[in-house]
Amino acid sequence: MSLRAKAEEWMRQLEARRPLLPLAPEGPADRAIDEAIGKLQAEAGGDPDALAVVSGLLLWNGNLDRSHTISQGIENPTGSYWHGIMHRMEGDYWNSKYWFRRVGRHPAMSRLHDAARDLLASFRPGAGAPEADRLIGKLATAGEWDPFRFVDAVEAQVQGRGSDDARALLEELQHLEMSVLLNYCLERV
Repeated sequence: MSLRAKAEEWMRQLEARRPLLPLAPEGPADRAIDEAIGKLQAEAGGDPDALAVVSGLLLWNGNLDRSHTISQGIENPTGSYWHGIMHRMEGDYWNSKYWFRRVGRHPAMSRLHDAARDLLASFRPGAGAPEADRLIGKLATAGEWDPFRFVDAVEAQVQGRGSDDARALLEELQHLEMSVLLNYCLERV
């Protein structure tokens, strides 16, 4: 079975997993899956596109450290994208934004914006809503995916300045973000 076929199988499992990965995971959600995904790294060799797939799968399973080790060695916008997500998930928000500045306008961002449109449109923060809720409202009206505003919304939520509804939506958006970016990566291997 090819690396791509194996990765697609792991992706299907990660997409279907509930509950969703929290905004700030404390480690791999499933150690057995983590070990199996980690074995794909040897198959990826030095191919940056294949390594991006492995990095993304590890991150989606909550293994920030292993994903980070791989993504920091991928010197292209996709590697920087995974690197930025990883730093956001670990709570290093300033560093996350640094990596998103290195990404620029990634093609996956327009796909993510389209995929997230309905989710964002259904969220209506009320008057006096907490900070994370208001930031989600701004993300919904931005006209394009704004990774910096998303980082700000996650930071506010993790620091207790958001509603339960905002937390659920941000986790759904994070799940969608990883799905969209991983699909983008899989198209290249």
